[in-house]
Amino acid sequence: MRLRKLIIRIVLWFLLFSSLSIATFITNGYFVASKPVSYLPEMRESDLVPQPSGVNQIELKRSWYELFVYEDGRVTIKTLKGEVILSSLTYYSSYEGVNDDWGLDNISVMLTSDSTISIIGEGPFDVLVRILLTAHNYIPKLDVNIKTIYSKNTIVRREALVAAFDVKTSEVYRKNRQVDVESFDSEYWLQQQGLRFGSGYRSALIYHTPFVSSLQLDTKRNLLFVNLEYYLDHPYIRIPFQEDGGGRWVDLSTAKYIAGEERNNNFSIYFGGFPKVTPRIMLVPNGYLAGYVFTEHADGGNIRTHRAAYFGSEDISSVDDALGGFVGHKIPVTKSVFYADPGGPPGTSGTSIRDDPDWPQFLDFLDQLNETGDYDICLHTPDESNSNRELLEESIKFMKGRYDASTWIDHGMYSGKINRECFICDGLNPGSEYYTADLWEKYKTRYFWSSAVEEIRKYSLKENIRELRLYDASVNLWKRYMSPKELNEMRFYTAFREMVSRYQDKGELNSLKPNKGNGYPTPLFWQHPSRTSHFYSWVTDYDKQTNDLSSKKIKVEQKLLNKLISDWGIFINHGYFVRNGYHDDVLSERNGKIVINPYFDKILELMAQMRDERDLYITTIRDLLDYWVLIENVSFTYMPNGVIYINNYNEVPIKGLSLALHANQVWINGEVPKLRKIGKNTIFWFDIPAKQNVYMQVELY
Repeated sequence: MRLRKLIIRIVLWFLLFSSLSIATFITNGYFVASKPVSYLPEMRESDLVPQPSGVNQIELKRSWYELFVYEDGRVTIKTLKGEVILSSLTYYSSYEGVNDDWGLDNISVMLTSDSTISIIGEGPFDVLVRILLTAHNYIPKLDVNIKTIYSKNTIVRREALVAAFDVKTSEVYRKNRQVDVESFDSEYWLQQQGLRFGSGYRSALIYHTPFVSSLQLDTKRNLLFVNLEYYLDHPYIRIPFQEDGGGRWVDLSTAKYIAGEERNNNFSIYFGGFPKVTPRIMLVPNGYLAGYVFTEHADGGNIRTHRAAYFGSEDISSVDDALGGFVGHKIPVTKSVFYADPGGPPGTSGTSIRDDPDWPQFLDFLDQLNETGDYDICLHTPDESNSNRELLEESIKFMKGRYDASTWIDHGMYSGKINRECFICDGLNPGSEYYTADLWEKYKTRYFWSSAVEEIRKYSLKENIRELRLYDASVNLWKRYMSPKELNEMRFYTAFREMVSRYQDKGELNSLKPNKGNGYPTPLFWQHPSRTSHFYSWVTDYDKQTNDLSSKKIKVEQKLLNKLISDWGIFINHGYFVRNGYHDDVLSERNGKIVINPYFDKILELMAQMRDERDLYITTIRDLLDYWVLIENVSFTYMPNGVIYINNYNEVPIKGLSLALHANQVWINGEVPKLRKIGKNTIFWFDIPAKQNVYMQVELY
């Protein structure tokens, strides 16, 4: 009896100790995670103030500001009354193998014309930097052009121009295209959007900077980091060949420049006399608020599951008869396929175009999808093994000719042993027998799924717990689902409930990751400056599983979709819709037939309603990246009289160019465009012809 009581006491004490330990770890994790995380380099105030080497200066005076460049390279911009707007412009570099460096050495300053001043200097590794400042005569604009020339092989983590302003931040144009006014976070990663400093004639505006890597903002010190190159803007990993299938990879996000190579960047800043409102280019066209892309990985499946997922039932063989599924609800998909089947039981490798027993039906199915115009049909690599050169060209050529494929989704590469033709394996390696880049170039394959973000950000909560790293598990759990700003604004119990709720959602339905805060770098697509030629990469955050669907799960998904819309976000879904595996509840069985799961079909129906209300733009990788690439060649000219010119430098028109601004009314070329009001935002859209511009006028609130 005594022994039994002793055992009970020990168990109770153990449970109490365990509970207190877990509570302590969770609480400590909360406080650690609530501390702001900075993605800016450490610096001292003296880093932005070079030691003066003389008093000589070059001055350019315009109707709105005065530009002063001193012989030591210091740059200052003042109002005509002598009030400082920009107090310094400092070069910063971070290279592998040397300490971070502020400023340039061996500087020379020269007036090269009546409107341009040249600043030339050297950085670490004898990097030569030439900065041209060009002041316009008839508009309050300063162009900044930077040429960087590498004399030695150099691996770059970050290169930036750091602009210090003497006026405070007044508007921030966030990466989701919403605007912050008056209340600001301490730090922002702005993609290539922009901001305003000050007001009236003591003010500055920078917006839409496609020819730099990114912008970052420190609102406490009024510092703008114009990243000319930044490794977090273009994630890239490479999986080397591994005979043991070990699955190891190397992070190659940093840019590697070879001796003799150079890079050009440019951006513009307006000072003083520019309009009071700034039109922001929306992430999606035609007046929609948020975007969603289904990307299907071709694993598993057969003609029955394909028809069920897209038409609603395996018995339906025509798009015209679709009762549900993706086609029934007119939901576009970037749908990857295999071209060939290396062997194995039917359905285990996924349906292939050339070798599947059902290939005539499968090809007819794909042709029907293609004819709707809603589907981006592409390769999930040619097959599930190492594709030889002959198969690579045959498959890529076929997909381009039949489906105008410009997208590619890697497959099977994680072990390091197979699918060596992948984008993150040997596809870009000219010395490999699996080199594919020349074929991608030949047949205009442009847009490649990047698994780098999923792999680099990945961590295992279960592994931390299993290895008793409870402190790390707690900190990572809080950081994964809550931003430091949210944790500072919520009490512990409120934050804990919210974190538990988000944990149950299994992932944020927004590739901009607002839960991580505005300072968190979240590139959506990019061209790596040195590792991947001129090809574009696009992001997914995780494999979105659809298991255990229910009425409750539908409500959760609806809540997540509503938040995606209110946040003006983008979500690119990494999914498996036809394999019907353990984690897939897309399909179900009824009377011995494979049909669309009614719960998944209900989610598609909800999304279709959101689309029809012009809130959720459901599209494909091909169409979305085509739009994003086009808007990189749009610019704005801000006139002193309040007129704004919108310029399209593309060789093709832009359909449904969509912008937002804080104004009561807007006119394009004197006519009211299509528009809608969302709070204080007027969102408007129109077509702009190739190589032309339009002028915009607004009526303020």
